[in-house]
Amino acid sequence: MNLKSLLLLAGSLALQSTIPAFANNNFSLFANKAQSAPAFLPAEEAFVFSQLQQDQQLNVFWQITDGYYLYKNKLRVTINGNEHTIQGLPAGKDYHDEYFGDVEIFQYELQLSVPIAELAAKSEVTIHYQGCAVAGLCYPPMTKTFISQ
Repeated sequence: MNLKSLLLLAGSLALQSTIPAFANNNFSLFANKAQSAPAFLPAEEAFVFSQLQQDQQLNVFWQITDGYYLYKNKLRVTINGNEHTIQGLPAGKDYHDEYFGDVEIFQYELQLSVPIAELAAKSEVTIHYQGCAVAGLCYPPMTKTFISQ
């Protein structure tokens, strides 16, 4: 056996002896880096939004997927283009965010009500919000617009 073959055999044996050590760590010598990146949900799935107008209230709901959150300070309501104060917004959870620093966030679910009793019929109500994934993706600001009845 020549020296080249001996070195090749020794290298192969050394490599085979290290593979079991990585077997339980999902390690692969041939892994594609794109496969190891976390998969992020589309915004509509991460933050499932719904609304219901009942009498003089527009009730707005978010079902927030585990591992995602909404920023409290990014929630805004505009009516016919004018800022509207959100009454009764619950306290958020204190959180240190890599993009915005120390903030309050909402996880799992959020509900708020917008009183529309004094609005003229056909007023435009727009809900503004923004959220992120804990794994590091921050979604762009989102809006939902409704016409009051």
